[in-house]
Amino acid sequence: MKPPTALAIAILTAAALQTCAASQAQAQHLWWDLGGQKDATCLYGEITVLATHKTIYYCGANWHPGSPAGGYCGIQDNSAQEKRMIFSIWDTSPKLKPKVTEAGAATKFSRFANEGSGAHTHQVWPWKVGETFQFFVEKRPGTAADTTDARFYYFDKSQNKWQHGATINCPNGGQASVPTFGGAIVSFLENFSGRDRDVPKLALYRLWLGPSPDKLKCLTRAGGDGNWGQLHDCYYLAEGEKTRLAEVFSGLEKTYGKSAPAGQVNLKPISDKPLPPQVIEGLKQLPRAPGTS
Repeated sequence: MKPPTALAIAILTAAALQTCAASQAQAQHLWWDLGGQKDATCLYGEITVLATHKTIYYCGANWHPGSPAGGYCGIQDNSAQEKRMIFSIWDTSPKLKPKVTEAGAATKFSRFANEGSGAHTHQVWPWKVGETFQFFVEKRPGTAADTTDARFYYFDKSQNKWQHGATINCPNGGQASVPTFGGAIVSFLENFSGRDRDVPKLALYRLWLGPSPDKLKCLTRAGGDGNWGQLHDCYYLAEGEKTRLAEVFSGLEKTYGKSAPAGQVNLKPISDKPLPPQVIEGLKQLPRAPGTS
């Protein structure tokens, strides 16, 4: 994999930052090599937060950043008392707007603005440090003509099953970015308040992409900015004062192995890890949340 050019990095960084209107100094990013997949309609991902603090958003995937109907999903640490999961999609155009058509009982949804505009959903969700958060987003033709349904799912470990968070229906508007996940996919760690920058934050990321649940391919190559590298056969993103963050890595070494910071070592691709059969079977039998109207 060739490293991203300066121009590509500048374009992707600017696009990714539209998600939370933050400066590059407040976020670290991973740009995934999609392995030539331009028409994928299924995206599975895992986020494992190993150190956290309030006002941090761990974006598992931001697809088609800056393009019509680009979207994003991930988990957020608002405070010691509240953690969330988020799934949102930007407008296809000023006149073509996405709409939440299905939502789980605990899902809140609304329009968002100020960072572009679109359809937003979130749910209070008590994700835990050291526990892997699993998510899945699937795009299918919508019931309405010339639209695409983007369905967001998360795995509920307490019930050992997948839950349907929400469906956002998007007008296609002749835009190739609406019905697929091709183009570009970015993961990031963002300090959206800009405070407590010295406090360590650390998360591991993995993504799989494909045309169907049984044909998901593991993405093994990525480039990045800020504090990033590899740990435990995953890519990581981190923020924090150097000495304090080093103490976190040291404390995790027995379980997760040594970190490989970008820029200090020659990073090789992470392993091509196939999804376990039980995960694939679960993704083939996903539930549907009730309609919103």
